[in-house]
Amino acid sequence: MEKIEDILKIMDSAEKKRTKTVLVRYLKKWPWFVAFCITGIFIGYFHYRNSPNIFQIKSRILIINEEGPLSSVLAFDNSVSNFGKKANIENKIGILQSYTLYRKALENLNWDYSWYVKKMLYNAELYNGDPFELVLPPGANNAKNIQIEIEVLNNNEYKLQAKGETYLNGYAQYVDISETVKFGELWINNFFNFQLNKANGLVGETYILKFNDVNTLTSQYLDKTKIELEELNSDIISITVNGENAQKEADFINELNKVFIRSGMEKRNENSENSVEFIDSQLSRIKKSLGNAEENFSNYRTNNQVMNLGQEAQLIYAKLEEIEQEQYLTQLQIDFYIQLQQYLDNAKKIGEMVNPSIIGITDENLNSTLQNLKELHARREVLTYSVQEKNPKLILLDKEIKITRDGLEETLKNQLKATQSKKESLDERSKTVQQRLSKLPETEKKLISIQRDFDLNNELYTYMLQKKAEVSISKASISPEVQVIDDALVEAAKQVGPNIILNVGTGIVGGLFIPFAIISLLSFFNNKIESLEEVEKESIIPVFEGIIKHKYKSKLPIIDHPRSGVAECFRGVKSNINTLLDGRSNSNIISINSLVPAEGKSFISANLSATFSKTNKKVLLIGADLHKPALHNFLLVKESYGLSNYLNEEKNLEDITTKTSIPNLYFIQAGSFQKNPSDLFDTEKFKEFIEQIKRKFDYIIIDNAPLLLVPDAILTSHISNISLFILRENCSHKEQIKQINKIVRFNNLKTAAIVMNDISSNSFGYGYGNKGKYWKKGYGEYRQTMKIV
Repeated sequence: MEKIEDILKIMDSAEKKRTKTVLVRYLKKWPWFVAFCITGIFIGYFHYRNSPNIFQIKSRILIINEEGPLSSVLAFDNSVSNFGKKANIENKIGILQSYTLYRKALENLNWDYSWYVKKMLYNAELYNGDPFELVLPPGANNAKNIQIEIEVLNNNEYKLQAKGETYLNGYAQYVDISETVKFGELWINNFFNFQLNKANGLVGETYILKFNDVNTLTSQYLDKTKIELEELNSDIISITVNGENAQKEADFINELNKVFIRSGMEKRNENSENSVEFIDSQLSRIKKSLGNAEENFSNYRTNNQVMNLGQEAQLIYAKLEEIEQEQYLTQLQIDFYIQLQQYLDNAKKIGEMVNPSIIGITDENLNSTLQNLKELHARREVLTYSVQEKNPKLILLDKEIKITRDGLEETLKNQLKATQSKKESLDERSKTVQQRLSKLPETEKKLISIQRDFDLNNELYTYMLQKKAEVSISKASISPEVQVIDDALVEAAKQVGPNIILNVGTGIVGGLFIPFAIISLLSFFNNKIESLEEVEKESIIPVFEGIIKHKYKSKLPIIDHPRSGVAECFRGVKSNINTLLDGRSNSNIISINSLVPAEGKSFISANLSATFSKTNKKVLLIGADLHKPALHNFLLVKESYGLSNYLNEEKNLEDITTKTSIPNLYFIQAGSFQKNPSDLFDTEKFKEFIEQIKRKFDYIIIDNAPLLLVPDAILTSHISNISLFILRENCSHKEQIKQINKIVRFNNLKTAAIVMNDISSNSFGYGYGNKGKYWKKGYGEYRQTMKIV
């Protein structure tokens, strides 16, 4: 359990280190964030000052759900549900969002063209304030949605420019026109045909004329109009539009309300008109039959001098009259059922069916099912304006329509069967009465037949007139299902933009995000070492916290600035080296290596040698980079004979060993250039050289050539007590850590470590706090305020 807790603590510590590294990476670039934020604030404020005002226009309408007094007469005419409601809120919102309704409203407004005046960041619309009089010849056809820039040059001329793509004559065409035109002159070409007359347009101002496409306008208003219930259980619908011109948006909403109300009335009247047409057709037929029957009845009585029937004849006549009237209505019902069966899959025909109550059908199940099917078809029609065929809502509605349709079909079968049985029964009763009629005298039989025809047509005519009166009264009593509570008014417009907080806030967010994104991208694509933690994570050998970044021009800051932070870093490295060496040898050989040039290997070698020399130990610094020697520049020594000359037996050890100006520090240069410098290290002479200097010096520091370029450092590392590999922050590549691990393993280097060079001071672990003042001015002045990190 304790081991698990220890592991968790280590993981937590590692996570904190990684978090700190990431934070430091961004905090280093704090000037970027400040600069971008200030720029973002300026851009946001500039955009706020130069953006158009946005107004919110709102209208409220009430959906009336009260039942009318004659709703029982014509169930379909009022489009009500089986619960007695006159309107379905969901349907009304769907209709209000329909493309057809919006297009009709826009066509009524006659927005064939629009005028704008050009501003810095936008074009301000001049609604009801045309700068020029636009004259369109009869039959003129102008390209739609092309911005025509019109600059007034003087009181007589204007410059016209038009550029863009438009659909004309059925295909896309590109427009690019620039001309100077006179006011009052007809301008006609392949794309435009109009005339501008001078009005209140200003000289030097640029105006924009655009001929609108009603389909484009419809799509725009569908997108920006918001229609919703004011409250969850409310019957009030709010219609909201945001736009730059309050009057224009108010006009659109008010016209949309008018078209919506008018379309609802037309839809409700349509069913009543269907019923009236059906009754009129029946009346026309009955009237003609009634006229013939009346004439026949009158002629027969006159010719045969028969005025009244006998008692038996009157009884038979009354019975036949009753049966035949029922037969007529029953046959109408049978025809209705058959016709409805044929139209079950035709939504349009279903909607045109007359009210069943007109022909005496009072079955509640049939009426409610048929009514429900009609409403479902209406909902589907509304839904298809805004969704595709594969939309889940439409699929679900189609399933509901199918279930209702199947239920209606089953009801129709039962009703048709029952009505046909009734018709057969009436026919049997009619035959029985006809048998009684056949026993009467011929004169009475003929009179009964003629009178029966007359009375039947007369009663049917009266019945149909009564139904027509009922339908006419119901139609006259139809009132709008929608009531406008609040018209869209400019005075009630609410300004919702531009918002200074939103604009400036967006600028600040953008100012923070852009440098964050840049730093993140640079970090993602950056393959260079950025922190000490990256090296510690990948390395298999110890990592010294190394040498901090400094601004001194001196090549030996350990001598010239002994109390500086960089000097303290070298003392820390020296302590770490002694810890690893642990006094195992009287003479310690330290090999300083780097994989590539420019990592600060020679700088560290020179300053580390000077650091060791201050401990009253004899230190020898050897320039072993025989390919491109540079170490002598750090000690301000002229280039002379050195190691290469000794190994070629041109000079002896005393000739190449130089005492420097730094006490206890001796220096052997690389020497003159040789053709085969790498071979010199793999000789007995080099081994003899090492044995000699080990007897004379306490510390021997070898500055080697870059490892990835030449193999010299491998040979010197085998005879060293410790091998140091130099990596430079933001210079060395991350892949070099793996290379060092491979070198250490392959060459079996017993004691090795990595020294980081040029690291950021805020990542450095040896120092003290108080904003780095300790490094700048030493102990005395800040002794009371220093804090150990």
